[in-house]
Amino acid sequence: MVQECVVNPEFKNNFFNNLEKTKEELKEELKEELRRFSNEIDSKIDSKVDSQINCAKFEAAYGFNISKKNREKTMQQVKSVRNQLWKEALKKAKGDSKKAYAFYEDSCSFP
Repeated sequence: MVQECVVNPEFKNNFFNNLEKTKEELKEELKEELRRFSNEIDSKIDSKVDSQINCAKFEAAYGFNISKKNREKTMQQVKSVRNQLWKEALKKAKGDSKKAYAFYEDSCSFP
């Protein structure tokens, strides 16, 4: 046996109208969040690309102007510094290698 539920028609109409309004507001909020997120990603991508280009320019200029002997000496020094940076990143991340890699990557990025 089904019982009918008596609902005020005005309440019912307002209820569904408010749901639709809430849906549209939520869609707009999500669109705005997506735009903001997209801008942040674009900014990070631009920064990474600029860093890689600057690094490549430096490496080319360095390679053209510095003797092989001095480049080899510098490579050993860089290796030592990067090992130290990795140890510091790992310590900062409390042993979590994924977090440590993020710290390490930041400390090694070329300005």
